[in-house]
Amino acid sequence: MFGINPFERTATLYADSGAFNSSTLNQVGLGIARLLSLPITDEANPRVSLRHYGNNFVYISSFLTSQSQLLAAAQKATGTSQADWTIQQSTIEDWVRQGREGMEKGDMRAGAGLTYAMYMGEGKGGDYEAKAREDRTVLGLKEESVDEVVARAIAAGQKPKVF
Repeated sequence: MFGINPFERTATLYADSGAFNSSTLNQVGLGIARLLSLPITDEANPRVSLRHYGNNFVYISSFLTSQSQLLAAAQKATGTSQADWTIQQSTIEDWVRQGREGMEKGDMRAGAGLTYAMYMGEGKGGDYEAKAREDRTVLGLKEESVDEVVARAIAAGQKPKVF
């Protein structure tokens, strides 16, 4: 999903992509469980309460990453190098254009690509690390390792949900 396929050893790298947050399903589940376990109110620390989140987003994230970090993690996990991969270059702008064209033709899968393109684009909103860091503290979540998450997914033979 982030332009990297470790099983086919292909990648499309977007020159204008930036850093973006990503979450494993385990982190999301744990974060939601801990969110729902917060007290309704906390007079001593209102930030650590369901009342606070009643009108605020919760930012759950396993890590802040980039395409280059994901590609390096996939190469490390597969014991490959850049030379073993087929890598194409593109831009987020082209991906957005292709997504819009696909949507106009009724290809709803293009909508998912359009969403990822907008999320990964430099300055387009995928980097919410400051907020995620605050919520990791409130919820007692730990930042996960990109290398470990990618390695586990590849070892299990599953397309990682973070891709």
